[in-house]
Amino acid sequence: MSKWEMVNLTDVVSEVITGEWGTECDECTVGTKVLRTTNFTNIGTINYDIVALRNIPASKLDKKKLKRHDIILEKSGGSDNQPVGRVVYFNNESEDIYLCNNFTQVLRIKQSTAFAKYVFLFLFYLYQNGTTELLQNKTTGIRNLQIKQYMSLEIPLPPLRVQQKIVDILEKTSALIEKRKAQIDKLDLLIKSQFIEMFGDPVTNPKGWEKKPMGHYLSVLTDFSANGSYEYLDSSVVMFDEPNYALMIRTTDLERQDFLFNVKYICKEAYEVLGKSKLFGGEIIMNKIGSAGKVYLMPTLDYPASLGRNAFMFRYRENINVIFVYYLLTSRYGNKEIAQHVRGAVTKTITKDAVRSIPVIVPPITIQNKFADFVQQVDEQKKLIRQSLKKLELKYKSLMQKCFRGDLF
Repeated sequence: MSKWEMVNLTDVVSEVITGEWGTECDECTVGTKVLRTTNFTNIGTINYDIVALRNIPASKLDKKKLKRHDIILEKSGGSDNQPVGRVVYFNNESEDIYLCNNFTQVLRIKQSTAFAKYVFLFLFYLYQNGTTELLQNKTTGIRNLQIKQYMSLEIPLPPLRVQQKIVDILEKTSALIEKRKAQIDKLDLLIKSQFIEMFGDPVTNPKGWEKKPMGHYLSVLTDFSANGSYEYLDSSVVMFDEPNYALMIRTTDLERQDFLFNVKYICKEAYEVLGKSKLFGGEIIMNKIGSAGKVYLMPTLDYPASLGRNAFMFRYRENINVIFVYYLLTSRYGNKEIAQHVRGAVTKTITKDAVRSIPVIVPPITIQNKFADFVQQVDEQKKLIRQSLKKLELKYKSLMQKCFRGDLF
């Protein structure tokens, strides 16, 4: 419990502004910019790379246009792995007019009572610690935030000078976190640059490497369902939230590169049932439904692991280095070729036969190995930075808790 005065969120909000979707523009170069939840990042910022342009009646623009320091709340959306209720902070300094869409709403803060950034950081903190997840209800295909209960949430309200100090403390740590992430991004670009230097652009294949369907080089192509019928697997494989004999590796774990928190486990008996899809590290894993064709490289873990549902696992013959083929499949060339083998208008899927037919270039194994050695050297640097990043993220969470409880003051 915070030692500061506690007030309802409604007490610090001067306006609640609903979103507006408008109608489709006749031309893609005109219209009002409308922010969607796809523009939300999970760190509370806004991605402006692809912003929808919509026709909005002029009568609504002045009333609903976003102002600097507005907080945008996601009130509908979310998924099994991402609860609804994310918040982002609008701090755009351009003169462009922005609105938010009807899956969101704007919270405009009373400046005489609270700093908008302070309120945003507290709401972000509530989302991070799972409070918001308790205020969602799920209808068919979508999650909705219980707005009345959300607006009744209590917020600690120290004096304005203390609010500003809290913002300064948290922003300094956040800036360090973003700096570490930028360092990792630069190292990723270095690897991609080295790939092009050694192998040329696979799209044009200027070095004339041999190209064949990937199935020609696969020694194993399997999935969860290769271990038996759905009825048999459903009755034999039970997943647990608490630690057990083996990890059940899902693509969400690979996406987060986190194999400690929010993971699933299976018992030893289930692990043996799934003998055809055991993971030892160094396999290529591909989503086969939803974000079909998304490729991951399985790390080596100090823990037994098995492949989850809805993904393929590949192993290759001796003339393919798995690190080389991972960067090939995740390159511009790989993304393009895989996309041509994905099917489905609404739910995207890819089949085993489609996977086998994806064309890949195959340089001599000596050059592949040389590239893999380079990647491993860079990965050692990335590992150190990630360790620092993890410590900073834990420190940030701890600081948020201490700040909003008043323990730092």
